[in-house]
Amino acid sequence: MAYKLSEKIVGGIVAAIRKILSFFPLKVRYSFFENLGLLGYYLIKKRRKLTLDNIRQAFPEKSDEEVVRIAKESYKTMGKMIMTSIYLEEITSNGNTVMENEELMLKACENNEKAVIIVSLHLGGFEAGSIMRNIRKFYAVFRKQKNKKLNDLMTKWREEGGLHSIPLRDSETLNDALRNKTIIALASDHHANDVEIEFFGRKAKAVSGPVLLGLKHKVPLVLAYAIFENNTIKVVNKKILEIEKQGNLKATVKFNMQKIFHEFEEIIREYPEQYMWQHKRWREE
Repeated sequence: MAYKLSEKIVGGIVAAIRKILSFFPLKVRYSFFENLGLLGYYLIKKRRKLTLDNIRQAFPEKSDEEVVRIAKESYKTMGKMIMTSIYLEEITSNGNTVMENEELMLKACENNEKAVIIVSLHLGGFEAGSIMRNIRKFYAVFRKQKNKKLNDLMTKWREEGGLHSIPLRDSETLNDALRNKTIIALASDHHANDVEIEFFGRKAKAVSGPVLLGLKHKVPLVLAYAIFENNTIKVVNKKILEIEKQGNLKATVKFNMQKIFHEFEEIIREYPEQYMWQHKRWREE
């Protein structure tokens, strides 16, 4: 693939920084990326305002001081999320990532001739779910980076950590992964126009993919998430989600996506500092 000169330069700089930082212990790198994330909080005013507004809407009972604290910690977490992508192989090896309730995922895979779909959210080090590559080949859906060189580098580094990328809206790759009895992770908490739900007591639009895929392909859905605990990541398999059928398909999707978002709320309330608040979640009509 031919890259633009600007793409080559940016990709080269990122690869060089990655190489230099790899000589430092993970603890030092985590600190570096936390500070890099915090720098983004101070430098990008528009995104900072959106982050603070999102937290206030989710937690109207919290003081301004607490809202600012959560926002800053969220930016630090975002920095560590980026680090997880760049050093995924190392981060998911040698005890740097641990899995809780592995038996639940094994149960979902047991005697199952189909894929398993993880329903997750943008929280903590969610890409470290690729530690499940020891159970089955692991995929996740990602939006492509605008910089093609950087996109290819990120894809390569993720694959080294056992995470195979499915580009957003690439139905061919998704169907291949479904046919081949893999584990497919879907971060399903961001805005989409598929179905209307309530999120922290306010109307929002959500994706319908997890429920539609579960119904169409008759595959198990597992709710899972990952959190940072000091300099390690804990991947938690929380529960197998049962799709409850309603009067028609539209009602079934709405009902079950609302159930999923109630689960997301519960997780976010426990770890608000580790959620990615930087996206426009509630949008005016």
